Amino acid sequence: MSAATSTPAPCLSNATSPGSLRNDALARANAPPEHAPLAILGGGPIGLVSALLLARNGFCCELVDARPIEALRRDRRLLALSRGTLQVLESLIGPGFAPLGTIERVRVSSRGELGAVQLGAQDFGGIALGATVWYADLVDALERAARDQASIRVQRPRRVLRVLQKIDRVEVTLDEGSVLECALAIDAEGSPTQVREPQHYALLADLELSGLRHGDAVERFTREGPLALLPLPGTTSAGTTQSRSATVPAQRSGRLRADARESEHKGSIRMSMIWCLPAALAQARMGLADSELRVQIAQALGPRIGAPTAIAAHSVFPLAMHRLDRVCEHRLVHLGNAAQSLHPVAGQGFNLGIRDCVCLVDALVETRARQDVDPLRALSGYGARRRMDRTLFPAFTSALPQLFSSSFAPLVAARSAALLTLDLMPGLRREFTRLLMFGAPR
Repeated sequence: MSAATSTPAPCLSNATSPGSLRNDALARANAPPEHAPLAILGGGPIGLVSALLLARNGFCCELVDARPIEALRRDRRLLALSRGTLQVLESLIGPGFAPLGTIERVRVSSRGELGAVQLGAQDFGGIALGATVWYADLVDALERAARDQASIRVQRPRRVLRVLQKIDRVEVTLDEGSVLECALAIDAEGSPTQVREPQHYALLADLELSGLRHGDAVERFTREGPLALLPLPGTTSAGTTQSRSATVPAQRSGRLRADARESEHKGSIRMSMIWCLPAALAQARMGLADSELRVQIAQALGPRIGAPTAIAAHSVFPLAMHRLDRVCEHRLVHLGNAAQSLHPVAGQGFNLGIRDCVCLVDALVETRARQDVDPLRALSGYGARRRMDRTLFPAFTSALPQLFSSSFAPLVAARSAALLTLDLMPGLRREFTRLLMFGAPR
């Protein structure tokens, strides 16, 4: 996908000379049409959000995805949305776009150590820090909104065979033989294919827990790896289950849904667990009986947090982190997991991708406002604006598991002191929480 190396001849200083006129004509011929569409390669949430943001700002785009929408509507992943991401989604598809699990408090602690901190809505006038949503529900809402936009053409299932960059355009060849000619191509396909066997896996399970409040989320660091608990979507503050879209598979909640009424009487709440572990340990725990796995989880959480009373739907998936140094390659720009995939600690990966989308569209709008016909000029500004956010969060999420897995005494003391400092200093705690909600400043 490398660009052609030849470039037009430089313009002469004399604007009225024949050579200058010829070069001006060549430049106009090489410039993409004023209303040339943009190609979005990948129709998951990042691609769909990009398309809707572009449409809202007057750009036309072609969205291509190899998967039928029915396959995405069966996806069982849970996404953590920051406050900033929620604001973007609600501006595009309206409040109440899907059942959510509201996150009002995040309790952060390290197993067997002093020091803990609660990041909470109380520091922001009661505004929730974020929420969780089923991937299937979010894609369904975004897809319906995209189909309603005349400036978005969705092609599913269509596989991209080739992306050929030229000086003035990008040619995208599809599997049925058609060629899309676009001003820019936006790669939102997701993470590259895994080459090596990953060293770490995430162990997932749906739990019933006692001892937690509705709106709680937990980040618990253990020597084996960080364990996070997130509220499941569709549960109100009273513990009752909201109606959810039929797109979410019933087996996701397993026995938990059948036991919902009993758990309300016991004061339990439903949570999703993600426990990041070395590959061999994750596979070993995947093979445990439910009762044995509950014991392991209870030991990791400790008595101060809560005890699992039921477990369902546990599985493992590989953790593969990567980061591109350059997100722009001539007329091709990489967004979301195509640009970087993060360790799931702190739940920042999807939110970083949404900020990629917003920043790219802002750069395109500003370039158009300067009367630039070619959107290529927006990409240099985009890469510079994303540098701090894309450097800070991958480094932060990669370092945390290593810092909290060490038993080196000075490091143990330092991390306990850091948690205690955050807890005792409201101003510092607010700024740290704000960073997690909205990302690094541009």
